[in-house]
Amino acid sequence: MAEACPISFETINEKVARANAALTVLCMLVFVLTPFKAIILILGADLFIRGFLKPGYSFFSLLSRRILRMLNTKPTMTNAGPKIFAAKTGFVFTCVIGLLYWLGIPTASYIFAAILALFAFLEASAGFCMACRLYPFMPDFVK
Repeated sequence: MAEACPISFETINEKVARANAALTVLCMLVFVLTPFKAIILILGADLFIRGFLKPGYSFFSLLSRRILRMLNTKPTMTNAGPKIFAAKTGFVFTCVIGLLYWLGIPTASYIFAAILALFAFLEASAGFCMACRLYPFMPDFVK
């Protein structure tokens, strides 16, 4: 099956999206390996802003752009649709992770955190969008 992602008339810097994914991996490591569980709330808020509001206003996007500017990287523009859909998917994951953890089911929350970390790692390291692979199977109200 061919990859199909949402199409948007907006563009986004691919390098910023990949840096955001790396920050997501970092947050998942903090969540799983440290007592600072509130990181899931910070990540969730950031993913909500990226997925449902304005991606440019997210703290992680601002930080990623600043880091990339310090490294003197040139932007590589790409369709924003898949990245926005991935942020929405990540937001749902963070809600599930937080809910499971605060319901007293930490093992299940860590499993979902590992899945989110894996998907974010694939995006950060190889530009592989798992959300795009899942997009064709999503019901229309989710898209």
